[in-house]
Amino acid sequence: MALLNIHRLIYRPPDVAWNTTTSHLLSIIRLPFAPQSIRVQAARVLDEILIIVPRNLTTTGDLQAKVQKRVLDVLAQQIVPDNSSATTTTSMELRRMGLETLHQILQASGHTLVVGWESIFEMLGSVCKPPPPLRSGSGDSVLLLNSPSSPATRTKPMPLGLGNSSERSHSGLVKIAFQSLTLVCDSVSSLSPEHLRLCITTLGQFGRQADTNIALTAAASLLWSVSDAIQSKRKNAGEEPEYSALWMFLLLEVLGLCTDNRLEVRDGAIQTLFRTMQLYGATLSLETWDQCIWKVTFPLLDSITTEIRNQTTPAHGSWAVDSSSISPGQAWDESKILALQSVGSLFHDFLTLKIIHLDSFTKAWNVFVDHIQESVLLDNRTISAPSLRCLEKAVKASGAAGVDLKPNVAMVWERVWLAIDKVGDAVLRSTTVQTSLKTPPESMPYKPFTQESLVAFLDVIRSTRSVSRALDDVEWPLERLTRLMAILKGHNNHL
Repeated sequence: MALLNIHRLIYRPPDVAWNTTTSHLLSIIRLPFAPQSIRVQAARVLDEILIIVPRNLTTTGDLQAKVQKRVLDVLAQQIVPDNSSATTTTSMELRRMGLETLHQILQASGHTLVVGWESIFEMLGSVCKPPPPLRSGSGDSVLLLNSPSSPATRTKPMPLGLGNSSERSHSGLVKIAFQSLTLVCDSVSSLSPEHLRLCITTLGQFGRQADTNIALTAAASLLWSVSDAIQSKRKNAGEEPEYSALWMFLLLEVLGLCTDNRLEVRDGAIQTLFRTMQLYGATLSLETWDQCIWKVTFPLLDSITTEIRNQTTPAHGSWAVDSSSISPGQAWDESKILALQSVGSLFHDFLTLKIIHLDSFTKAWNVFVDHIQESVLLDNRTISAPSLRCLEKAVKASGAAGVDLKPNVAMVWERVWLAIDKVGDAVLRSTTVQTSLKTPPESMPYKPFTQESLVAFLDVIRSTRSVSRALDDVEWPLERLTRLMAILKGHNNHL
């Protein structure tokens, strides 16, 4: 394209050449009855213009912003589908060409962009499919859901392979767009809070796509890099509230991926969630910590527990069953174990530093112990020991609290004692049933305890007694000691 024409497109008012040229090419591209070869040729010419113009822009300031906006607005019209138009092979090819153009623009000029991020994230997000709705039909019907955390039923796994040509084309669009999103995340520190929010939302969309590698990278890698960039901005005291709110927005987006049906994706999201809280926990305000506990930590345990309870039905999730050899129920158990281990580390590291100072601490501790107690009594036995180890970590951490926190520490171990009493009752009942030859195993009130869970239970008792003795230096009342001896006797008989 002649340099003179490029100069006219860039430096002359848009109604001189830009509007006429781009509008004509777009009209051909979007003409459904035009021959495919003509539409593709028009797209090729338009994309060449859109690539060359930013590279030949030598000025900065107001004109730079205007030209960049023109380029991205036109490109968005090629990439973002019109709701009224049908999806065809040609339309998918034209969108693919547009996405490749966007990738080239970001590679060459991404660092110079001062406007147009809204259009960029709209283009990238336009390739993402929402989780498909539940589909009724025969016993061979494929699942599916409206949201990653909503239960649905699958009785037959989706077949492996590339699927039809439309699915292959869409998969190609997702891959190209994700490459561009990765480029954006490489320079995410230059984005404004508003654009960071769009970036987080777009990453969440890619985290829900059928391509597991893309979903996992979005959940476990790119969202982590965005979190790191946001936290670096919080160093400026004047910007801290704004970026703290943005960081919580990111945590909630990651939380939405923690119940993905794919074990790799949800475990990657769980690790990202707690990794970022642990790394930056010491710098967070009590207000932010309160949100982390009530809006992130407990809802995560609630949602995973709900999924486990729903495993009385076949596997369910957002896209497909887990590809691993373990059953869906076992996979959800593994995710809850990971979550409990992460929660235990969080309470161990920040109980006395942050969590115990919250106005809602008493309520939070009760909910926390309730989660542990329920996991020990109702979940599969593989979860019992990690649940008790989670509680043990938190109890031990409370022992490091200062004298001024003595009432809170007393509440901590007293509440744990109630859980010990409840779990001990289950141990005693289980022991009684096991020793009765007349009672069938299926009538046992709780699943048999494993040796590992019983050892962990004993360690919780030791830690609780140690903390209480260190706090008051007074022996437990005789009634409580008698109850403890009965529990320990049942514990030993069970072993």
